[in-house]
Amino acid sequence: MTKEQAFEKLREYSTQLDNISYEEIYNLLKYTIKRIPIPQAIFHNNTEVDRARLNKIDELYKTINDLGYIKDKNVIDNYLNEYGRANKPHQVMFYAAVRTSIIDKPRVTAIAETSRLFQDKNGHNLDGEKYTISRWRNNKEFFVAEIVFAKDAIKNNPDIKQAFDNQIKLANTLNEKDIEYYKEFLVFISEEFARKIEKNDDYKISVAYTNLILEHPQIEGIVFPSVQTNFLGANLVAPPKTVDKYFTPEVCSTLILYKTPNKTLIANGEHYCDTINEDELKWKETDPKYLSSKEEIENHFK
Repeated sequence: MTKEQAFEKLREYSTQLDNISYEEIYNLLKYTIKRIPIPQAIFHNNTEVDRARLNKIDELYKTINDLGYIKDKNVIDNYLNEYGRANKPHQVMFYAAVRTSIIDKPRVTAIAETSRLFQDKNGHNLDGEKYTISRWRNNKEFFVAEIVFAKDAIKNNPDIKQAFDNQIKLANTLNEKDIEYYKEFLVFISEEFARKIEKNDDYKISVAYTNLILEHPQIEGIVFPSVQTNFLGANLVAPPKTVDKYFTPEVCSTLILYKTPNKTLIANGEHYCDTINEDELKWKETDPKYLSSKEEIENHFK
């Protein structure tokens, strides 16, 4: 089977993912298509990324380990049972939101990617849903793959458009006879990352691509557009070893999400933590002047 035939087979797989195993997809990519294009980019030093975790009512998280990638073996073995956009069941990955020129507060993207309330167009909650945001920063640049070939992402986000243009410009300088094939392949992969998920199996191709290219010794993460923000935001996904190597948590704070079918509000919560250590998060109370009153919240939704 040629790589072109294998690519057509992959396209067929994409329409019947509930009947195709992850292993079939991964093996097709690795052993038949073989040469997998990687649109490489630099994840610059000193970049802030945000993670969001839903709080259980008024409980506060106790340690930074509760807010980073999952380390609890019981959770990994018994609760991490589904595919994510870039992880297999029981595979731990670090997902975080990245600032873009349109969404310059990555905590918004982090909540959008995490909250079922936010994602539900008919969602309604004026009591508020509490989240804890942790901010992380890398201490050295490293290489990532950037997923920037999806049509709607290019249309909606000027950052993606610029990255796409740069990748195409670079590709056109390469002495590669099959360059149009590889461009087409990257469009397909980007559309898989941009896919509106209907069932959990729909993630299989983006997961297989992720795991294959992370075997490359220079690629230590992937940056891709945020589906839940209609591609206006962006996300980083990285394996734990990348986080341990480069990232340090800096601050945490609570935020509250309010929503009706027509409007959304993200307001400051009552606690923050500006000192991170390994043992315990030292929470402080937010100055009341930075909190939204009940009246202000009600007025927002009038």
